[in-house]
Amino acid sequence: MQRPNSDGMGSVECPLCFHIYRIGGLWAEDKIVKDEDRITNRYFLRGARSLANWQFTLHAGSSSGALVCRVNSPYIGPPLMQTDPGPIIITMASERRPTYIHRESGATDGTHLFKGPDDKEYRWRPTSGLWRHKLQCLDPQNQVVATYRVTILAISKDGELCVNPRGHFMIDLLMATCLAMRTPDH
Repeated sequence: MQRPNSDGMGSVECPLCFHIYRIGGLWAEDKIVKDEDRITNRYFLRGARSLANWQFTLHAGSSSGALVCRVNSPYIGPPLMQTDPGPIIITMASERRPTYIHRESGATDGTHLFKGPDDKEYRWRPTSGLWRHKLQCLDPQNQVVATYRVTILAISKDGELCVNPRGHFMIDLLMATCLAMRTPDH
């Protein structure tokens, strides 16, 4: 999104924010993602779980919208340090090769890595504090590409994803990876 500069000359790119809501309450598997206006539906997540794994599909706009990606995880449960559950696999509808999200070797904070469409490595790093929890996506230069703020004590809203201009080229992938990072928790 571009907005005019304060001097009226040219424009500046701004972060894009999306609001993620659970459909059906706290334990629901489906989610709807709304644009910054909180009215326009941007994505629909249809989830499924079994005893051993979880998966979801992400669609444009609604449950019957065009497929954006499929996400599969071979593991359900808490990320234990002694357990290597294997990578989360994201298959984008627009790409031939899958994207893998995996735990950073030796990381004890839940940091996960993935490769962007530019073949650079990005990482989602959780940060927490009293009454707040968020995930930051960092690029190879440790610049924040996107931030996912988890909504604490909310029944229907899961959180908000804000994508900085340097991440605009991979909004669909950032949405898929942050939702994959959130799925095991809910």
